[in-house]
Amino acid sequence: MRIHVRLLSTVVATGALLVGCGSSSGESLEDWYSSGGEQSIRALSDTSSRVNEVSVRPMDTWGTACKELLAEVAEAEELDAIPSKNAKGFWKEALTSFKDGGDECVAGADADDQARASAGIREVQKGIGRLASTTSMIANDMKSE
Repeated sequence: MRIHVRLLSTVVATGALLVGCGSSSGESLEDWYSSGGEQSIRALSDTSSRVNEVSVRPMDTWGTACKELLAEVAEAEELDAIPSKNAKGFWKEALTSFKDGGDECVAGADADDQARASAGIREVQKGIGRLASTTSMIANDMKSE
């Protein structure tokens, strides 16, 4: 759990770093980031963190947190493709882990199946690391242009 909290801190710190970036020749990545990418990254970071936090609480709180994450994933999927070759794969993996894990978490919580819900939360936790890698790649791409 400490690893996931540290990764989430990295996501938040990198997000703050990106906000401070000035303009560069990579306008399409900056445009993606400023026209919904940043907001989506922050929302996914916040809601996946909440899923991680509730995983140590009674199971009756898990489903709600996972449903919130699934709503943020749906919004993120509405964004244009991320214009970063380096970040694109991590972004897709993060969204997939959040969606698959969120679905399992909700299904497990609804069925009062703690093993299934826990497996879903573990998948969400994998997504936290992928999201951290995404933000790191975005920061590197924006810095190098």
